[in-house]
Amino acid sequence: MVTIIEIDEVDNKILSILIRDARARLKDIAKDCGMSSVSVLKRIKQLKTLGVITGATLFPRLELLGFEIVATIGIEADANENQIIKFIGEHTDLIEPSASIGEYDLTALVNVENIYYLEKVVSEVRKISGVKKVTVNVWSGKPHMVFENIDLQPKV
Repeated sequence: MVTIIEIDEVDNKILSILIRDARARLKDIAKDCGMSSVSVLKRIKQLKTLGVITGATLFPRLELLGFEIVATIGIEADANENQIIKFIGEHTDLIEPSASIGEYDLTALVNVENIYYLEKVVSEVRKISGVKKVTVNVWSGKPHMVFENIDLQPKV
């Protein structure tokens, strides 16, 4: 079980700024929060120590590198889940594999070069022992990962 960390308004503001731009300068964050750079740095270090901040992530524009298709693959399987994820990871740019609750046992978010290659991979997944059903949803646009829309204060 995860221990819920309570944060105050200042930590909330610091996190919101860092979510929008993980490379924001301490000086600018401090100015927005009405405090010193040293105080902001201490708070960021504390948030890291608590595990609230775990790192910074780069989101490349994969379409510029030839990856035209973003798709979600839903898989209903009664066995071999690790083998299925391994296969998908070896044949696509697997962004996020996850066990699922609901209609599918596994869900995989993938990037591929084109729709024909995606269909080839899905066809091979269907042949894996234990796979009962595979459904593919091709995204009409690219994921935007709009984390700044997340309200970090719990709704009680």
